[in-house]
Amino acid sequence: MGEHENRVVLRIVGVVAGAMTVLMLIFVYFGSHFYFGSTVANVAVGGLSINKAEKKIRQETKQVEIRLTGENQTVKLQITSPYRIQKEYLKKNIRKGEFSLPYKKEAKEELIQAVNAASFLGGKEAKDAKIIYKDKKFQIIPEKSGTVVDSVRIRKELSKAFDEGNLQAAYDLADFYREPELTAKDLKRKKIPQKLETVKDRGIMLKLNKKKIPLTEQMLANSIDYQGNFDQALITEWVADLEREYSTIYKSVDFTNIHGQHLQYKNVGNYGWFIDIKESTKKITKALKKSDTKTIPLVLKGDTKKQPLHITKNYIEVDLDNQKMYCFNKGKLVVETDVITGRYNKGTATVPGFHTIMDKRRNVDLSGVLTTGDGTYNVPVDYWMPLLSYGQTITEIGLHDTDHKLQYFGQPGAYQTDLGSYGCVNTPKAKVAEIYEYSYIGMPVFIYGHIYDDAPGEFDKPVEYGTEI
Repeated sequence: MGEHENRVVLRIVGVVAGAMTVLMLIFVYFGSHFYFGSTVANVAVGGLSINKAEKKIRQETKQVEIRLTGENQTVKLQITSPYRIQKEYLKKNIRKGEFSLPYKKEAKEELIQAVNAASFLGGKEAKDAKIIYKDKKFQIIPEKSGTVVDSVRIRKELSKAFDEGNLQAAYDLADFYREPELTAKDLKRKKIPQKLETVKDRGIMLKLNKKKIPLTEQMLANSIDYQGNFDQALITEWVADLEREYSTIYKSVDFTNIHGQHLQYKNVGNYGWFIDIKESTKKITKALKKSDTKTIPLVLKGDTKKQPLHITKNYIEVDLDNQKMYCFNKGKLVVETDVITGRYNKGTATVPGFHTIMDKRRNVDLSGVLTTGDGTYNVPVDYWMPLLSYGQTITEIGLHDTDHKLQYFGQPGAYQTDLGSYGCVNTPKAKVAEIYEYSYIGMPVFIYGHIYDDAPGEFDKPVEYGTEI
């Protein structure tokens, strides 16, 4: 080998040795320093030693922010120093280029609290798939996605990411929108339209007193849950609609008084009947599961045999202006009597309005506190019929005998003196005994007149004068 060739070989050997030395130096350097571009817990640490990286990570993770970004909002969750930062852990993972750090246990609770405290803008609710009856067949209307954020889902998924050590710095809120619970696929898979067709063909009727109401196709469609079963909660909704439509306890009552005035009064729950929603729903749900069901009687409460809301047959009217009481039976006046009503003070007035007889009792001691505050009273009566006012208000007034005032009945102004009662309609015993025989619990009692308009004090019971129609 010539001298020139030797020089070439030596040069090559020198280059290789130099390269190897450089590589060794690089290897040694990056044994204690992070590769360029490296990140730890989203903190850039490229080229830093373990000591410097640790210092930087501690500094930049004193407050960690997780951003949840949507179309019209960005929600920031703050966590204070969530990482356990140890040199040994950094050294062990130094060559990975990108990794996170173990979390402190208490950081998870802080994360959950931050999610719970976060405020998310409202959006459109997701809509479940549903079944409607159209063009003489049951059809499936597909579900619709919404834009309402499911914070429970956020909490669950971020907690999971925390446990797995891969919590991200940013999330898309669209990934956490509340999903429809019932899909068209669910309904098709369970063959719900076919099932409803079978039930429809039975022609089921709901019985309401003597009236029969068809169980419509749409009622059936609104009764099916996402599992394809007749659901009591769903049935309750349309039974409640029937209750509002047909029950009489919410409808006004009217009558024509002895003077020919046609008066209408509120009726909020104390006259007529109503559909028992809970019991009727149970009955319907059970009946729909039977293949031979044809008629389903609804469960009714109250007196379903009462006369219509235009009351013409059995009732009592108290004419405050003229201090008179009249009792009608089967449309005929059977008792007429003078009375003495509550004394001339609105706190002790006989309250105008629509009432019903709440109870019937014989030989009762009526007691209470004197309005003067000077003591109590105790009055024994032979006949006692307490009244219930509209809205189920117990008035603590009623109809009863008061024969110790017998000589004063028929005096128009007696109620304005100490002869006036504490709100009750005082009546001669012989007359109230007759009324007692004709009366029944729930019987309408109309009290009308304006004698207390200018009286002192305030009414302490619901008052209605009746609207002339």
